[in-house]
Amino acid sequence: MADDSRSLDDWCDEVTEVLTDAVRIRLRADVPVGAYLSGGLDSTLISSLIKNRFDNRLCTFSVGFSDAEFDETVFQEEAVAALGTEHRSINCTEADIGRFFPEVVNHAEAPMLRTAPTPLFMLSKLVQESGFKVVLTGEGADEIFAGYNIFKEDQVRRFWARQPDSVMRPRLLERLYPYVFKDGNSKARVFLEGFFKKNLADTDNPAYSHFLRWLNTRQLHNFFTPEVKAEVGSFADYLERFREQLPKDFMAWPSLSRAQYNEATIFMPGYLLSSQGDRMAMAHSIEGRFPFLDHRLVELAGRIPPRYKLNGLSEKFILKRAARGLIPDSLAKRPKQPYRAPIKTSFFGNKAPEYVTEMLSEKALQDYGCFDSKKVGRLVAKCKKQSGALLSE
Repeated sequence: MADDSRSLDDWCDEVTEVLTDAVRIRLRADVPVGAYLSGGLDSTLISSLIKNRFDNRLCTFSVGFSDAEFDETVFQEEAVAALGTEHRSINCTEADIGRFFPEVVNHAEAPMLRTAPTPLFMLSKLVQESGFKVVLTGEGADEIFAGYNIFKEDQVRRFWARQPDSVMRPRLLERLYPYVFKDGNSKARVFLEGFFKKNLADTDNPAYSHFLRWLNTRQLHNFFTPEVKAEVGSFADYLERFREQLPKDFMAWPSLSRAQYNEATIFMPGYLLSSQGDRMAMAHSIEGRFPFLDHRLVELAGRIPPRYKLNGLSEKFILKRAARGLIPDSLAKRPKQPYRAPIKTSFFGNKAPEYVTEMLSEKALQDYGCFDSKKVGRLVAKCKKQSGALLSE
């Protein structure tokens, strides 16, 4: 349970102390240890602790994108200049995504709904070629210190639900997704507000924070064959299993704690740490280590009052405070940029690899027996017509 008896500064001091020791422990190795450096708060803080307190010759690694929409190179360069690390990077193109994706699926050994693991697959190869076998990363900070937009969405929707007819309250969504609302995009506003207003009043739903995302992803169910649909089960079946696995006192927790629990128990282990993390690293025999997931830090974060993690709409509030003096303010305070990778022209358009057409042909789909070939065919035709513009990233 959260402890309200301590000051913010006291919490910050303990977070820094525990995180520093977590980094120290994960530097133990008889081989060279490097670090991933994305240019965001989490990885920059980890790299700073390593460089300034343990290893003056730290080598960092990063991935940049040819598409400016996803690229964080400018922030990575700022972090490298401030920390003085030996830095190596790769540039990932849309064509790279398409070319390496089959290998990514092979190593993940699981269905993939995103392309984001692909650049990390490429990055682990760079680490291997550079003579390193271990890297520290910033994974876990978003889960335990409330860094994701989904936590903000939950708070905004709960605030909005108190006055569901309010015109101003849904405008808070613009703070979360300014790139959607730029240039006065009225259609985007109508769509986004309509999306987030679904089930707005259902605040007693234990899955409230994630329900809309699950409902949206569930649309993929429509493309399965009847046999696969029967095997997968209904959405109601899944929700029932979800509820059965919750702690008995779950609904007595603060709403932010409930949202964090859902994220950490569902998304993090199966995808973030496995498909996107460990399996992409071990594809090139690289071991990833995660200081933020030290059990002492996770337990500490669980005792910190929610307002110190998500302060209004300021994510990872306490971690930003703890990072003062350790990393440049410009990096500590920059808005979080979700890690994403291109989809559109990686699979459709001029740069599409040949296997896409082959694997999505009507005959191939019928042979696989998993997807409705007619429905997939219609979707593929639309994507090709618009060069993948129907696909989100």
